[in-house]
Amino acid sequence: MSETYGVIPGVLKEALSKSTNYKWIGKPLRLQVTNTKVINEAHAGERRYRCLLSDGQNSVQGLIDSSCNAYLEANGYARNSIIAVNNYTIAKTMKRVLIISSISVEVPRAERISAEVTTLDPYFDQHPEEDLALSFSGGQNGQNGQTGQTGQNADVNSLNGQPGQTSADGQYNGSAVSAAIPPKKPENPRGSEKPVNPIESLSPYQNNWTIKGRVSYKGDIRTWSNAKGEGKLFNVNFLDESDEIRATAFNEMADKYYNLLEEGKVYYVTKARIQQAKPKFSHLSHPYELSLDKDSEITECFDVSDVPKIHYNFAKLDAIQNLDKDSVVDVIGVVNIVNDVFQITAKSTGKPFNRRNVTIVDDSNFAIEVGLWNATAVDFSIPAGSVVAFKGVKVQDFGGRSLSLTHSGSIINSPDIPEAYQLKGWYDNKGVSENFKSLKVESTGPAEPLSRRKTIAQAESEGLGQNEKPDYFSLKASINYVKPDSFCYPACNNEVNTTAGRGPSSCNRKVIQQSDGSWRCERCNLTYPEPHYRYILSVSIVDHTGQIWVTLFDEEANKFLGISASDLIRLKEDEETGEFTKLIQSMTMKEFNFRVRAKQDQYNGVSTVRYQVNSISELDYNAECLALATELETVILA
Repeated sequence: MSETYGVIPGVLKEALSKSTNYKWIGKPLRLQVTNTKVINEAHAGERRYRCLLSDGQNSVQGLIDSSCNAYLEANGYARNSIIAVNNYTIAKTMKRVLIISSISVEVPRAERISAEVTTLDPYFDQHPEEDLALSFSGGQNGQNGQTGQTGQNADVNSLNGQPGQTSADGQYNGSAVSAAIPPKKPENPRGSEKPVNPIESLSPYQNNWTIKGRVSYKGDIRTWSNAKGEGKLFNVNFLDESDEIRATAFNEMADKYYNLLEEGKVYYVTKARIQQAKPKFSHLSHPYELSLDKDSEITECFDVSDVPKIHYNFAKLDAIQNLDKDSVVDVIGVVNIVNDVFQITAKSTGKPFNRRNVTIVDDSNFAIEVGLWNATAVDFSIPAGSVVAFKGVKVQDFGGRSLSLTHSGSIINSPDIPEAYQLKGWYDNKGVSENFKSLKVESTGPAEPLSRRKTIAQAESEGLGQNEKPDYFSLKASINYVKPDSFCYPACNNEVNTTAGRGPSSCNRKVIQQSDGSWRCERCNLTYPEPHYRYILSVSIVDHTGQIWVTLFDEEANKFLGISASDLIRLKEDEETGEFTKLIQSMTMKEFNFRVRAKQDQYNGVSTVRYQVNSISELDYNAECLALATELETVILA
């Protein structure tokens, strides 16, 4: 059983419920920080820590006053730290947030108490009579004993705290938010009393909201056609200092908002529908997206000083070889080679696509090709020697590592950022005469050193997959069970251009069997005499420390089993031969190297980590022996 470090399961629910809050008056809340990030990092006076707090059973969002920053950084505050919340205010937008003004770090480095934690927001949404945050919605300030405070329904982004002091015993005691220091009045774009909400806080459970965001990407108007009809749409991304969110408009609304919105300008947006994001069509990390309809209101904002121009998450070119296939990243480099446009013809439809490969380099002395498609490929006119940033490129692994611009990606010529000036100076003085290492070579094995592999127990204890973004790790494990049922699905194999004119790919949507025995794809409006099956294979893997279930999709399952999903279906249907059972059993207790993607998934308010195999390879016994010899040599010398 995991160590609890004195954290009491259920303490959050008791402390924030009206009927049980009295139990915690005058007492600190001992909690674990399961995730944390710095916000407003560009503005020193407004820089503070946002966190997710857990009692091992429930979780709630937290925002720590900036006056606590020095104490936190001097006392080892980090993810999984055990803290005591001494003074706080409970605030509610669409989520409950503990605004913390006094905190002490009890255990800087701790193991994760529990992997399955339920957020408290759904409970209080269903039981408003217990919601302590609603008790003070009228601006009244209440004192929760000597240490904890629940009070005004403060705007989370408008916290004003007084500097705290360090007492004789070394414990930090920050001053609580009080009525004598009124919160900053929320920004008021149209004379209403509604505040401007950070983009990261948007969810379908919120009714009245307004965001202030810059258009970081504006796509072209595209047409679509399927069995249900035809129409047009366009996509746009809004960006603020907290996050970035995708918005879509259809048909008449597409024309209206396409003409209204300009890339780079800042707008107030409200009354759009918030719905679940579709990761297949967007690389943004926000779990939701906006649908712009006739009730949506968008007005231009001219006060743009607090809105960043664009978010970048640059990866150095030498790091691309260590990223997983299909990862979406941003890169910046100097244009080294601009190849001519050529055509690729889709095998299934015979439709041609324009393609251009552009090679960029950076000061890691690596070069990589970036693929551009159709209109973007034809219109590309940035000369060699220019600094260019690519936002939203996908890592590909065909013939070595390369990049491809995604449908919502963008190209920025000579961006006005420090990285661009540094690269330009390096290239003009040194890089122009360098010989660069190319990533356009066939990969011969795992990119990660064997010493960096993890065990199953390490992956679980380090909380991999429990962050906002997926985690990737390598491990050596054996297959101990292959699930023989529901290992594939009937798919459409039609080549479609799903990336806004930037390259063909297979549809892969599930096809439905018709009464006449044929199979129909609603998306492509095509009928097939038989489907093309694709793997979604579930297997159990073990090592000497534990066991997990992983999923292998089509490419890796084909490599693992050495047979296509369609052929395996035929083997299973031919029960007399027993070949299906023999094949499945022959794969058990074989050892492989796995590259695994871990991502947290929520179902009915319960969080679980799901593992997906990004690559599978047989063991290289020469490399394994060398790694063991190196490890033994280190032990002997020590």
